[in-house]
Amino acid sequence: MTVSRNGEGRRTRLPASAPRDINHAVLTGTLSADPRPCRSPSGDPVTLLRVEFPVADPERPEMLWTWASCLVEVPTGRAGRDVEELRGGVPVIAAGQLSERWVIEDGHTSRRGVIVAALLKSGPPEMPEGLLP
Repeated sequence: MTVSRNGEGRRTRLPASAPRDINHAVLTGTLSADPRPCRSPSGDPVTLLRVEFPVADPERPEMLWTWASCLVEVPTGRAGRDVEELRGGVPVIAAGQLSERWVIEDGHTSRRGVIVAALLKSGPPEMPEGLLP
């Protein structure tokens, strides 16, 4: 596995001391917009998805706390035809590793969490076997 350093597109090896069995995320939600082409921090082509989901009130789980969204970055090698055919409003499940990206929205620059997808499936959120304990 490789990582980008300083956003310059150079790749370095993941440190041997980094545990390989942590940093896994699973997200279900609905695409809030059509997928769009983008670049990873190392310059590789990716497809960027914005997935929207409801957040339950922690004290009253039957009540809506807020709506939230998360970016999902799908490497081109994993994207394939299925991602090209996705459109806003489609339910999806994404699984991968958490990362961060600098984003510019409405003239403001900020860091935003993103899931680098190892798995992406469209359709009603059925949890693939083995993803959760």
